[in-house]
Amino acid sequence: MRFRGQAGWALLLLAVVVAGGVFLQRDVGPKASAAASSEAAPSGAWFCPHGGGAEWAVTLELANPGTTPVQVRVTGLSGRRPSTPQSFTVPPGAELLVHEAAEERDSASFIEYFGGWVAAGWVIHAGGGEKGVAAEPCLPRAAEQWFVPDGLTTERQDAYVVIMNPFATDAIFTLTLYTQKRAPITAGPWTNVVLAPRRSRAFRLNATALGEGAVSTLVDVKVGRVAAASLGLAELGGIRSSIGVAGSPPQRTILPAGLAQGASTLVAMNTEDARPELQATLVSKETSQPLGSLVENAPNASSSQPYPVTMEGPSAIDVRSTPGTVVALRTLGVSADQGSTTGASAPASAWVVLPSIAGTPAHPGLILTNPGDVPAVVKLSLLASSPGIVPPPVTVTVPPGRAVAGPKLFVTAKPLAAILVTAESGTLVAAAASYSLGQDGNATYAVSLGVPVPEARIGS
Repeated sequence: MRFRGQAGWALLLLAVVVAGGVFLQRDVGPKASAAASSEAAPSGAWFCPHGGGAEWAVTLELANPGTTPVQVRVTGLSGRRPSTPQSFTVPPGAELLVHEAAEERDSASFIEYFGGWVAAGWVIHAGGGEKGVAAEPCLPRAAEQWFVPDGLTTERQDAYVVIMNPFATDAIFTLTLYTQKRAPITAGPWTNVVLAPRRSRAFRLNATALGEGAVSTLVDVKVGRVAAASLGLAELGGIRSSIGVAGSPPQRTILPAGLAQGASTLVAMNTEDARPELQATLVSKETSQPLGSLVENAPNASSSQPYPVTMEGPSAIDVRSTPGTVVALRTLGVSADQGSTTGASAPASAWVVLPSIAGTPAHPGLILTNPGDVPAVVKLSLLASSPGIVPPPVTVTVPPGRAVAGPKLFVTAKPLAAILVTAESGTLVAAAASYSLGQDGNATYAVSLGVPVPEARIGS
């Protein structure tokens, strides 16, 4: 009886410790997002599981569309001790570029902001014999469930999922992989994985699901909260990254693209026990047309399916589905570098589009997609990262059911500047699709979704 009593007290103590850790994460740790706040001086955090490699570099892009300076603190995470936090000030109506090394596959960045709102994203530039550029917005929150659809493990392709835990207690989670033909895979070493506080880790999908044209990952968190994104590498050149989808999958996703050479792949991850019902529309500058091949060949139950798609010029795919389906879009640049995005679940009236280039020479591109039924009249303003003359704002009208490119002279005037996109009427989805580096500026290609601006911050 004495042993049973001691065991009971031990279990009770363990439950109290775990509950206390969860409380600290949820109620004492950094707020997941300031998007819902209407305070005059909000604070919040961005989660950036960008990954990296030997001699890789990351540029963290911080844009402040407001009228007052915003303080930020940046901490680098990996499988080792976190870096010493660095503090910066992002001036009003401007962008700040923070350059860091990202020398590990599991490299990640944790950004806290105080006294105002900023948009945040990353551009990673491969090195050490690996080539390419990848860009994405950072994640506005950590969550207990993540869907990471874009993985490719065919010959000469490597796929990773990067998971970060910036909090003060352990996170425990399980990874399940969905492929085209196999049953869902939950490998023993990836079951109940413990990720220590303020650490990140990269999981190489090739080790568990080799030779797959689509490998999608479900991250199910048992204790704590994490943030997740994909990282893809091609041996012949090129990298790409796309953020995961948190919580319940949206039933609509708009996937923007542009400046690609036409060869694209739509990946559909289905976690349900039956085939989903899908509707997909290709939106371009000239027309909108249904993608019948996708509708007729919806992914099987508990699988991940790749679909080749031809896209030219500014364009997007508007996907609607029954619950349980998550999609991603891979596009290929002229130099064999790839871009990837998991898109937006809804249009919005204001966006900050961060640059998706790693330097100059560059050919920046802005893609504006209006999936609605009325025209979107949009004002574009530059948030510059360097001194000099900034062109005045311009106005663009995006017809309903169309995708257009931002004015070339305006977009290229300050290639490294962020762009504030505000709709004076209607709503839209905004993204960057750009080339950079090399002799003619076409050596690398990257796509990055814009960051929606919280309504409380518009015009502040």
